Amino acid sequence: MRAPEIFETERLRLRPVKRSDAGDIYQYTSGVAETRFMPFQRHQDIGDSLEFAERCEACWVAGSAFPWAVTERMSERFMGVLELRLSPPKADFGYIFAEAFWGNGFATEATSAVVGWTIAQPSIMRVWATCHPGNIASAAVLRRTGLSHEATLSNWEARPQLEELAGPSACYALVKSPPR
Repeated sequence: MRAPEIFETERLRLRPVKRSDAGDIYQYTSGVAETRFMPFQRHQDIGDSLEFAERCEACWVAGSAFPWAVTERMSERFMGVLELRLSPPKADFGYIFAEAFWGNGFATEATSAVVGWTIAQPSIMRVWATCHPGNIASAAVLRRTGLSHEATLSNWEARPQLEELAGPSACYALVKSPPR
């Protein structure tokens, strides 16, 4: 199962991440605010971001994950990354946006497009995502996207910037009834 390479919404265009995005990726993955709740170490130099972009390209080739660069549709300005992992009967996703694009509904618009396509697939019964319980803005995006809070998972994932070796995660999901 493969996800579409391109999604277009009213304001956004999602396309596969490529190596040439490394500079834009570094702009937010080196930021304190953007990476506070993330499960990866803040990028220390452009090489870290290039390595991430190369991993994204390899994921598309292998079909193991589908990381999109989220860009403004008209200007093509890079805003962040949204990644979907398909593992029927479920799929999960995660996202990160540059702080300059927070509070404008861009994350909700991007996640809604991807989640809508994903849950419409006959073999997908559940779409889920997690966020740190303290990340109120991300939790709001997940709810606006149509996911419901299911549980808070103890010792779920590391968050280096919070010095959490295995911190809690709030789990949100959109579930459809199985066919009869």
